[in-house]
Amino acid sequence: MGTIVHVYRSAAFDDASNGGISSNHSALTVVNAEGPFEPSPSRPAVILRKGPLGTVHIVPSVKDENGVWGYDRTKQFMSGGNFAATSDGRFHDAVKRVSGSSIYGAIAIHDRWEG
Repeated sequence: MGTIVHVYRSAAFDDASNGGISSNHSALTVVNAEGPFEPSPSRPAVILRKGPLGTVHIVPSVKDENGVWGYDRTKQFMSGGNFAATSDGRFHDAVKRVSGSSIYGAIAIHDRWEG
């Protein structure tokens, strides 16, 4: 179960996510943030991941063979220019748990992959 976040894209620039999930969806479900929502075809699963220098970003999430949510470690995801945000405090609590820092604002979505 997770929390819903909304996708924000620039109106001035073309989508640079290379077909990433943020180019096709207006909402996502963060599965490592407490909440009552299940991922769905219209709100696919994503996960908060700690980045360099204490940053945090969102990447597409998949279940492993044991049914545990994670992400594909064989892919190097990068930002395509889209962001996610919500007013739900559970999301901000999860960001602090993952990164060690509180933030206020949108989180970069790293769903661009070139393979």
